[in-house]
Amino acid sequence: MLILTVSWDFRSLWAALTLTAKLYIICLLAASAYTTYSLTRITVRLRKIAKRERAEMLLVDKMTAKAQTLREFHTMLFLLFGLCCSNEVFATLRGIQNSAVSLSAARFDVFGPVVAFAFFVFAVLLFLHGFRWAVAHRLRAASTRD
Repeated sequence: MLILTVSWDFRSLWAALTLTAKLYIICLLAASAYTTYSLTRITVRLRKIAKRERAEMLLVDKMTAKAQTLREFHTMLFLLFGLCCSNEVFATLRGIQNSAVSLSAARFDVFGPVVAFAFFVFAVLLFLHGFRWAVAHRLRAASTRD
């Protein structure tokens, strides 16, 4: 397992990240909390719908639209991650270039913060995608149920 093969020192990794990456992680955690709250609310509302009435079907349509909006929001977070990750890679390469003139050359360890950043973001985005996918499946099942 990847997590166990690397010794993670989260404080030093956090200190090594750029301000952009730190702000992205804070934004991602806030977005994760909002998404989890929204999807949980959709799931609870879906369970409360016992009879198939027209008003309740309109509610299912609204919840489906909300899930679609969350999907688009996650796509935006993914694209923003690409921007922040490329910024981190450029910062790492700049650090390697600056260390080339010093007596101690950069080693492979300089890529640790970038890899940890990418791993963390992909793990959170994977959780959000899986949760949204499960809720969207239940919404589709509720809207097609006879």
